Amino acid sequence: MSENFGGNSFSMKLDEANFADSFGVSLGDLPARCKKLIADKNFEYNVLKGNELESFLVEILKRIDEDTQKIGVEERKDVWERGWRESLDEYVQSNFDIKKLVPKFIRPNQAIRWQQQYILPVADNFELDYVEVLREWLFPAYFSEVDTIHEFGCGTGFNLLALARIYPEKNLIGSDFVPASVELVNKIAEKQSLNLRGHIFDMIQPNENYEVAENSGVLTFGSLEQLAGKFENFIDFLLRKKPEICVHIEPTIELYDENVLSDYLAIRFQSKRGYTKGLLPHLSDLASQGNIELLKVKRLNFGSQMMEGYNLMVWRPVKV
Repeated sequence: MSENFGGNSFSMKLDEANFADSFGVSLGDLPARCKKLIADKNFEYNVLKGNELESFLVEILKRIDEDTQKIGVEERKDVWERGWRESLDEYVQSNFDIKKLVPKFIRPNQAIRWQQQYILPVADNFELDYVEVLREWLFPAYFSEVDTIHEFGCGTGFNLLALARIYPEKNLIGSDFVPASVELVNKIAEKQSLNLRGHIFDMIQPNENYEVAENSGVLTFGSLEQLAGKFENFIDFLLRKKPEICVHIEPTIELYDENVLSDYLAIRFQSKRGYTKGLLPHLSDLASQGNIELLKVKRLNFGSQMMEGYNLMVWRPVKV
């Protein structure tokens, strides 16, 4: 991590070693494109301190106290349908500009979390740029050997576009529980000429007729969090379908340290919203029972303003 001083300002910058540490790998495990992105993007930031930090913490506490959103309730389905319909309309009206597919929960120009501190990035798109680097490592690390990749809860198709660029030859399937998302994915496939198709799929009530082809990989990226703890049917579905690899990037409340203030506030926020908890203990139990191999659990120590939505769990079903 490099440090830069200029006048009275003090800033730091993420480098290759920081990303490797965040992902839990060696520097040699970072692909060349990862390293190029790290070099090309501006990962400078300032740590919030003193009065600036105190004011920020007050705002965080107010947001937690005033927040009324609940995850996993019936009315949220309409919210997601409207949200992805808006993204579809924006994509079409922009003459199919893929920049319109960046999910709105990745917000530019705001303080975010890094290594249990609140930081203020110099560049507006710091969080999005981090996610781009993450995917350039993650997807080759776990999906290089599969023929088909399923993303469940695919939203705008944001991750599927990245997968299609890395693996144009693979079969890509995006599934979501609202029609607008599926329409958007199929429109992307049409306009970008991708080997991609969308399907309706409800992770809380999985359709047993949904086909997970032989030699498939599974991805969730901030979608299991929306199930409000009702994830067991989906995990059981995957155990029956037996994909080669399952990769989850999700908020994981069990990885926080409640004795650290930033973590404690994230625990409060996630608990109040009702974001999924218990997934990691459930996977650990399945591993101890010999039903799955739990290959990796890694807190990336990176997140948005209110919580860390980027933690890694990787597993595969045991095939008898």
